[in-house]
Amino acid sequence: MQQLTRRSLLGSTFAGGLLAGAGARAQQKAKLSAVWVGWTEPEVKPLMDAYAASHPDVDLAYERIPFAEMMQTLEVRLNARTPLPDVFCTDGPLTGSYAVRGHLLDLTPSFGADKDRLTPAAWNQGTFRDRLYSAPFQSSSALLYANLKLLSAAGIEPPVADIARRWTWEQVAEAAGKSTDRSKGIWGFQFEQTDRPYQLLPLPQSKGAKVISDDGLSVGDLFGKPEFLSSIQFYADLFNKNAVSPKGVYDFSLAREMFATGRAALFVGGTWCVDQFKQNKDLEFAVAPFPGFAGGKPVTQTGSWHLGVNPRGKNIDKSIEFVRFMMSDRTQESWFKLRPAPPILNSVWQSLGSTFDTPAWRITRYELANTAVPRPKTPGWREYEDLLRLAFRDIQGGADVGPRMSRAAKDIDRELAKYRT
Repeated sequence: MQQLTRRSLLGSTFAGGLLAGAGARAQQKAKLSAVWVGWTEPEVKPLMDAYAASHPDVDLAYERIPFAEMMQTLEVRLNARTPLPDVFCTDGPLTGSYAVRGHLLDLTPSFGADKDRLTPAAWNQGTFRDRLYSAPFQSSSALLYANLKLLSAAGIEPPVADIARRWTWEQVAEAAGKSTDRSKGIWGFQFEQTDRPYQLLPLPQSKGAKVISDDGLSVGDLFGKPEFLSSIQFYADLFNKNAVSPKGVYDFSLAREMFATGRAALFVGGTWCVDQFKQNKDLEFAVAPFPGFAGGKPVTQTGSWHLGVNPRGKNIDKSIEFVRFMMSDRTQESWFKLRPAPPILNSVWQSLGSTFDTPAWRITRYELANTAVPRPKTPGWREYEDLLRLAFRDIQGGADVGPRMSRAAKDIDRELAKYRT
């Protein structure tokens, strides 16, 4: 029998303390904070629950920020330059802005090999200066929607889903003129995003216009080129000279409601509109490819929400694991079923093949592979977008296109100057 001494008692107590401490450390979870855009809880929670179930060593805390507050909230938190949040949703075109300010970890070493898994448009939007700074989470595209009753009443053959028979903007304007009946509150044409570069830049791009310099740091005289000005004049005429589009409808939901309730004959909007329009049983509509100008090339908008990793976070490895989980085949399939945005993964287009065998999805798949152009890559995207929106609103209200775009170019170049270092 071993004699119990003071030394042996202290030794056994110390050893027991070590074991208890080791056990506590083994049970301690890594903490991870995620800021998510404000999709509904029934859409977001299943993803977070799935992540938590497969990562029991991580204590995940996430919050959903409404879209209208998301950009401002991130600006405040990221500019504080703290370790939180570890991971956050970012609008794709803000990748360059966050990257140059040190708010995004370079993800190229971790996800560079994933390029071939992704649709080209999704990969492209997440890169800045040839490095991947934000990981794509979902994509977007747009369609031309046609109210069949209104077009038929005006004696117009509706556009069709055949890519080879894509309508031109000139055809849209002609059909809109014939179907507008302001005495009944019916407009010929409506943009979903009537003042946003996301939906409007494809107009000048269809005519071959450049919308920013190659380095993303200036506009110069690009807005004064004939191909740019003529496309914006077309936009202006929809609201003024031809008066086939209503002024001042800047709320997306109101624009969609106009078409859904039979107050617009033609409408361009995101693929997400399909399900909403189907809910109105009185609405007979068809989908067709997004228009392009005669003699030009078809260009469609794309880009959506991406995932960024805070380089100041305390759990970089766990953050990268989180992003990889969200980009996995299984998660992306689940996300599409929860919120059917165009997938970023080629594999999902294959695995859910029958789901995409509809006119809308066949068009979308073609556009993402052939005509989709991400928004301009510039560290000053927020300034560029805000100043262009003001210009588009003024032009919609009747401002002369040439002088207003010249002023917008000067304003944008003044703001972008701070990034020329």
